[in-house]
Amino acid sequence: MEIFPVYVLHSGEWEENKFINFVSDCVIIESTFSYNNLVVAISEQIRIDSELYTIEINFLPNVGLPPILIYNDTGVKVYIELKEKNLNFTEYPLFVKVKEIYVNRLVATSSSCVVATSSSCLVATSSNSRDVSTIDSIEIIDIEFIENTKFSENTGIIDDILNEFVEEDQVYKDKETVVSVMKNLAVRERFQFKVKRSSATRANIFKVRSYNNNHTCGYGERYLTQRQATSGVIASIVKDKYVNPKKIYTANDIIDDIQKQYGIEVSYMKAWRAKEIAMAMIRGSPSDSYKELPKYFYMLEQTNPGTVTKLHKTEDGCFLYAYVSLYTSIKGREHCRPILVVDGSFLKAVAYKGTILTACTQDGADSENNKSWKWFFVQIKGTFGVREVMCIVSDRNESIFNATKAVYPKVPHCICMFHLWQNVKRTFKKHHKQLKDILFALARAYTIEKFEYHMTGMCKIDPRVQPYLFEIGYERWSRAYSKVKRSMVMTSNIAESINAVNKDARELPVMRLLEYMTNLLQQWNNKNRKSAMETSTELGEKYDKILRENLIASEQMTVRPATEQLYTVFEGVRRNIVCLEEGTCSCRKFQMDKLPCPHAWAVLKNQQLKPGQYCSFYYKKDKLLRTYEFSVNPMPDESLWVIPTEVMEDVVLPPKGRRNAGRPRKERLKPASEKESKRAFSCSVCGQGGHNRKTSRNRPK
Repeated sequence: MEIFPVYVLHSGEWEENKFINFVSDCVIIESTFSYNNLVVAISEQIRIDSELYTIEINFLPNVGLPPILIYNDTGVKVYIELKEKNLNFTEYPLFVKVKEIYVNRLVATSSSCVVATSSSCLVATSSNSRDVSTIDSIEIIDIEFIENTKFSENTGIIDDILNEFVEEDQVYKDKETVVSVMKNLAVRERFQFKVKRSSATRANIFKVRSYNNNHTCGYGERYLTQRQATSGVIASIVKDKYVNPKKIYTANDIIDDIQKQYGIEVSYMKAWRAKEIAMAMIRGSPSDSYKELPKYFYMLEQTNPGTVTKLHKTEDGCFLYAYVSLYTSIKGREHCRPILVVDGSFLKAVAYKGTILTACTQDGADSENNKSWKWFFVQIKGTFGVREVMCIVSDRNESIFNATKAVYPKVPHCICMFHLWQNVKRTFKKHHKQLKDILFALARAYTIEKFEYHMTGMCKIDPRVQPYLFEIGYERWSRAYSKVKRSMVMTSNIAESINAVNKDARELPVMRLLEYMTNLLQQWNNKNRKSAMETSTELGEKYDKILRENLIASEQMTVRPATEQLYTVFEGVRRNIVCLEEGTCSCRKFQMDKLPCPHAWAVLKNQQLKPGQYCSFYYKKDKLLRTYEFSVNPMPDESLWVIPTEVMEDVVLPPKGRRNAGRPRKERLKPASEKESKRAFSCSVCGQGGHNRKTSRNRPK
């Protein structure tokens, strides 16, 4: 017996001998497969319920010829013969069209438990030839199809597929709910049934007329096998585990929980398919998510007036970019420092690639390329405008640099200190361990004298680094040469932190991702507002801590006044000049950080002055309160949304593209410079590092 991996294109349509709008997958077939075996294998792989849907299987014998329909064992044998002669994975793919079953009646039978319909109502029959009335303990459920019937207000219509109690006079919203309830009931109470016919009338309401829950199933049928424990049923049981995208709930966890709760053994593949179906139930499909964006943006603007949303599509209506800026962020940024930190992170949804671009400031879905960043910055500028002494901080991404140069030509673009170190580490590998501390000291140096001192030390280690840094531009990454006061924001860590928080949510479809981030901002805004209200100091917690540290550092200093505003501060043999009127110190920390440095603190203590008036107003409690003054209003449930016709008619198609073969990548590929060695190698002879026993000079002779 041979097995063949086969490329499968499913859920598409035929158009002039071309299969379009399909989803790619794969299946393993055996040389001994019959037609039924092939149908079962494909149905399980593409995760469709064979009770509700049927599949049509075709293959192309050659390019330009019409497709051949496989409908019996002979067709399968012919296909296997062709596949044996050409084992190339992409040769002779199977084209699978999924169709919904529309038959005249719904009849479900089992060895002793049956669900059935006759004309407009459901009745029960036995799977054997005996009359139902002769069986004492049989599961009998008689469900009436109801159309154009009025119910009183007390009549509850059941829409919960996990409903645990089935009884007479219950009303279900549709046939799918009835079937799901029976499947879950069969799993819990260990009986089996089989649907044989399905009603062609698609009704919205079904009512249970009679119900008998006595069972006569044999021991083997009730405890050794369970036909109703399909991946779809298991998915409905475990779907609540996937509400929180941060929670890790694997296929092995599903296997363990189903075994413990129901005593049913589930294969890994069935558990994996159940996981995929459960996530689709909770999160929706990625393609449908794009269609929901216009409605979501409309409700977001209605719930939070003043919120800005933008949706950009291609000429043929496919999604390209989306932009959201909540009203609380727009108003809050007016009270934040004029430093914009931006970063991009790839999205991990299976079907479509994309990038989420974030812009952050600090309080008191194509790739990351030129066009997407430029569009993003245009929206940022239109929403927030341009502020005085503003700067943008990011990594050394060339697309970000080009976009800021085009949209913000007069705004300095600064580089994240950590990302600069990664570039240096990758370029100058030989001495990177010695260069790390010196490079960070260079970037953090407040004075040019201190900067030049560290640069001299760096040139002694590797003289090639200085020209490399000079070409980048000292003013873009160092405090000493900076043209703007960004001393507190030397990295893009704030944006990286948001990317880290959104790490698991980036697997969500686009609308669920935006919803997740909106809820996240709502929580942060509320938490920070409470924290600001509970602050008992004049400054925010972070800046008050720095102020206390500077106070402690000033204890051994002496002050000599020159005028009422100008002072000389002695720190051992070193002297520093402090001017209170201009808020400057010769160490440059006072004017760069906008916070009294230790030398300024020594003067303030000497003159018995309060430090608050010499601190930046961005650091004060009042600014913090105004930053988080406006809350993020919660969105109503989707069932309560009232959407205008023009919004409903705005069609957004998913981006063009196909799902990549294989398991989707969860992490980006990191360069060697970002990977830290997990093992410290040492010589087994002398115990020293840097060599092994073969190259050791201390080996005994």
